[in-house]
Amino acid sequence: MSDFNYKRDYNGTVSIIGTSEIDKETEDITVELGRLLAKNGYAVACGGLLGVMEAICKGVKMEGGLTIGIIPFKDKTAANQYIDIVVPVPFSQARNIVVVLSGDVVIAIGGKAGTLSEMCFAWIYDKPLIALSSVEGWSSKLADQKLDDRRIDKVYGAESPQEVIERLESIEIPKSSGDYSLTER
Repeated sequence: MSDFNYKRDYNGTVSIIGTSEIDKETEDITVELGRLLAKNGYAVACGGLLGVMEAICKGVKMEGGLTIGIIPFKDKTAANQYIDIVVPVPFSQARNIVVVLSGDVVIAIGGKAGTLSEMCFAWIYDKPLIALSSVEGWSSKLADQKLDDRRIDKVYGAESPQEVIERLESIEIPKSSGDYSLTER
């Protein structure tokens, strides 16, 4: 366990999106990223279930970090064992928006159609987006790409957990404009 202190060291919340089925290599990479995120003062929000979600939370907990699981069920016990705060959102894929909006930055690891939808939501809602390009799936396909022309930035690619942290530290996390109106963009 690290000597992390949230009151002193908290740098924001990162939403992690990715596939629910992973191989040993992807698991190891994801656990390492979780450890690095916690060491660098980031809380992690994710879908709270298996695969990338469980591996990232395992790494975060190895360093005493905070995990938030936004699960697609009413029953909080469906969350993986590494989740500190369980948020039930029993609306199937609608939870993908909640996962994305929970973080200041979104990090994609591999992924199938659900991850693709989350990457699109991150793009639409102006969330900085980092994609692990060394893991097969949507993160590698969209790394260093623009999804469309509504933004001037791109999906930032990163090859390794350490490079994800470097990218994360170089991104200016948008601050709230204070405009909480319900007007559509």
